[in-house]
Amino acid sequence: MSFLRRSFLWLISIAACSPVLIANERADLTLRARSVLRHHCWRCHNGEGSEGGDFDVMKVTDLTDGTHIQPGKPDESYLLERILKDQMPPKDIRERVSAAEGEIIRKWIASGAVEFPEAVGRSFLSLETVLSAIRDYLRNVERDDRPYLRFFTLHHLYNNPRILDEDLPTYRAALSKAVNSLSGKPRIVLPRAIDQAGGVPENQRGFLHETVFVIDVRDFDWDRTGAWKAMLRAYPYGLKYSDLRNDNLRRLDEDISELTGNSLSMLRADWFVATATRAPLYYEILDIPHSAKQLESSLKVDIAANFLDPTPERIARAAFAKSGVSGQNRLVERHDASHGMYWKSYDFKPGRARGKLVRFPLGPLNLFPADRHPYPFQAFVHDGGEIIYSLPNGLQAYMLIDGEDRRIDEGPIEVVSDALKTSGIPTIVNGISCMSCHRHGMIPFRDTLRERSAVFGDAEKHVRKLYPEPDRMNQLLATDEQRFMQALKLSIGPFLQRGADKDKPIEDFIEPCGEVARLHRLVYLDLKTIACELDLEDPQDLLIKVGERKLKQLGLESLLKEGGVISRLEWEATDGVSLMQELARELHYTPRLTF
Repeated sequence: MSFLRRSFLWLISIAACSPVLIANERADLTLRARSVLRHHCWRCHNGEGSEGGDFDVMKVTDLTDGTHIQPGKPDESYLLERILKDQMPPKDIRERVSAAEGEIIRKWIASGAVEFPEAVGRSFLSLETVLSAIRDYLRNVERDDRPYLRFFTLHHLYNNPRILDEDLPTYRAALSKAVNSLSGKPRIVLPRAIDQAGGVPENQRGFLHETVFVIDVRDFDWDRTGAWKAMLRAYPYGLKYSDLRNDNLRRLDEDISELTGNSLSMLRADWFVATATRAPLYYEILDIPHSAKQLESSLKVDIAANFLDPTPERIARAAFAKSGVSGQNRLVERHDASHGMYWKSYDFKPGRARGKLVRFPLGPLNLFPADRHPYPFQAFVHDGGEIIYSLPNGLQAYMLIDGEDRRIDEGPIEVVSDALKTSGIPTIVNGISCMSCHRHGMIPFRDTLRERSAVFGDAEKHVRKLYPEPDRMNQLLATDEQRFMQALKLSIGPFLQRGADKDKPIEDFIEPCGEVARLHRLVYLDLKTIACELDLEDPQDLLIKVGERKLKQLGLESLLKEGGVISRLEWEATDGVSLMQELARELHYTPRLTF
């Protein structure tokens, strides 16, 4: 073949491939733009009723109908202007849109702002399919193990076309991190997808698309703490199927209950991540005591003794003007503990007379009994704090306390707050808010007190013992971070470091539990989402089977109009039964009552 002919054929092949390559590149750009907006913007801008107005950043038509973007004209697009000027997200949110992410949005708008895709080509996973798979899995395991097996499902998310395949790994990783962050055992144990487990015929592998996971509660000590029963008491989605006209579903439900000896062995994974990691349920599952003193005793931490005879390993303090969650000055201290480290912060309300740490660096005053503090005139008086300590498996646990070391569920809003609203509101709720913030373990800081305290003599000497040189503190921080990151990679890496992300560093992924909690609590529910959560493939079936009148009686009239939504809080609110269970009753499901 002549050189000219080969060249001609090569040019033809390039010309034929170019449209495909361009289309693939545009599709990839669209997905990346969606990812940026979903992560940074959707929690506030998710449609009618959301905090950021009635537009939904996941619906490009909402953005183009207004003044937010001008397709093909990035320089005339208000959304991009706000991002590039660092005006959005709001300034109180620490995680900013990076320059690279801003460039993705610019290119996407310049290319025409292609509509974000919905999932296509996915077959609907029916409740019958899911329960059949669980029943068959139980039949293939040892009889003695069955009572300890519990299941988590994501099939309702898989059935929702607004949830793409690219979104699901975050949910799987969040489930794994959550169960291991609620563990009393010394090892990381991954939830197992039941369609990937041993015993599943080769031709059935993957038929559930990794949407149903199984754990053994003994791997986390939950069989000894009553954790599962505590979760069931809080669960707003529990249903039984005894009144259904579908004989197969009724038998499946009975079979699973008989095989496990439990009335309900399956929970929604997104609810679990958002709720089991949240006080008070979080405290109950981890069996965290009611006071810091009790916790410290169990972890072999003696703060008073360490204060009197300090070494950097026993006690290391740092203070700084403000932190990411507090506008006041803050003190943190580290102690060695049974399973690694024990960190405790001391936080202050505005205007606290003895809350100025440069003047009062040697508190807290209540560390010792009355009149026994060695430096009473240099001791601060605090209003609360956060405790972070190592679990046996290397992940972290959290506790919020008041100024008297008593356990509390939420941080006082006048002391600390969360701009991301991971708990659903700005209030920091113990567990999930802390987990989201401390995505890589302890957050780096720099002490500003050691060389600048306003105390002298013996008090100054003691300050220098308690507040080590920056290099020594950084060594302690690095050791703690390394241990945490190793455990984190073991717990979430297998779900995230796949395919194109196989070599992506674990620290470059978003923190999955906080992300799932925010999506669960802050994003409003439309008719399609409601239908998926009731295992209905067609939303119109819900309207036909329940009827407009009953929907109005249940306060769901908004779902009858185009674009109508309800809040997650409304959907889950429980007064004996939840709104979800009330609506499910109209479909002949039987609510499993919480008690």
